[in-house]
Order: sequence, then C-alpha cells, then structure tokens
Amino acid sequence: MKANHVLTLLFAAAVTVGCGDRTDESQAEPTPVVPREADISFDSLPMPDVPEPRRGYLVARGAGMYQLDGAWEAQAQMCEDLPMLEILAEQPGMGTLVLLQLPPAGPRLTDYPVAIVEQGAPDPPASQIGVQAFQRGGAHGFQAMEGVVSVYGFDERISGRFTVILREIASNDPQKYAGVFHGIPVAHMTEAECLEWKAALEDTVSVAGDSVPR
Repeated sequence: MKANHVLTLLFAAAVTVGCGDRTDESQAEPTPVVPREADISFDSLPMPDVPEPRRGYLVARGAGMYQLDGAWEAQAQMCEDLPMLEILAEQPGMGTLVLLQLPPAGPRLTDYPVAIVEQGAPDPPASQIGVQAFQRGGAHGFQAMEGVVSVYGFDERISGRFTVILREIASNDPQKYAGVFHGIPVAHMTEAECLEWKAALEDTVSVAGDSVPR
C-alpha cells in the first residue's frame, strides 16, 4: 500500500481500486453497485447491525440506495511518527479504507469520531473512511461524513467496528454503513514512507461538503 494510493482513494472519486490485470476469468466479478428506487426516506432506514467479525477481514453492511455489503481481506499499516494507521480492504471492483489519527499518548482502545478536514490531518483521535465501488460503465466514490470508529483491540493486530453515514461524492446521496475489522495484522511503515505520507496529507484537499444530505 502506498500512501498516495490510499489518500487518493479517500479523497477523490475517480481512482481505480483493485482493478489490475485480471487474466484469470475465475476471479470474482466487480461488486454491482446499483441505485434502487427510494421507496422510503433515508431517515427511516435503520443503521445496519454491525456484522459478526471474521479474523483478517473487514465485513460491512449498508442501508440506502447502494449495495455495499461484503467481506474483504484486509491489511493495516501504521506510521508511529505521525501517528496514523490505515486499514485497507479491497478486491477487484471494491475497496474500503479506514484511516485513524491516533493519540500520540494515552490509550488507543477508544472511539475515533469521523472528522472532515479541508487539508492535512484532523486532530486525534479521529477517523476518516472512504469507499470505492465499480461496475461496468461506472464508478461510485463515498466518503464518511459522520459517525464513529471504535477500536477494541490493538497490538500486533487491530480490531474495531464502525457505524457511519457516507455520501456518494458525485450525487451527494447518503448511505448508512456499519462494519467490523478483526485481527488485522499491523505492518510498520519505513521513515521514508512516513515522510511521503505526511507530505501527501499536507498537499491533499478533501472533497467533502459541509453537511450530510437527508
């Protein structure tokens, strides 16, 4: 995972996630993401229950106009100097990123509220979540606008859960999204990678708006 790839996934809607050469026809097809008719109001939709954890995976459920349910093998990497940690789960056609701004001191088993910043990193503890989903003929990018990530395990592996409201970046459509990541191994970034990540954060401007549409 490269820092610039991760930041592009979170802040821009047009990047391709997990869409390398797929010569093996047995590989899974991209997850379909098809809007449905809004037969009930968004406010009436309950937040999905957090799924049962699966070691080494991020598992998520959605409620809204888009089908974002699934389970994806995940990996995590951390820069202690910032300090910041990312969890990336992806397969061809689908990717979810959880980015945590860690407290420099004190407990890290805590809640990380979703934060929106125009540039740089939010004040810790804070979280940001981005989702990319592709189908034939189109792509959808989502960014968390409110909610919380709760970390309940953190040593050589990290575990946590989240309940957030996403917005689809192009249409501004809201989506409720609940998930869990469990037993994800944490790799430590090199000093050079941390410096690259820090520079990318300082140069990146969020595409998020000021409010969540209802």
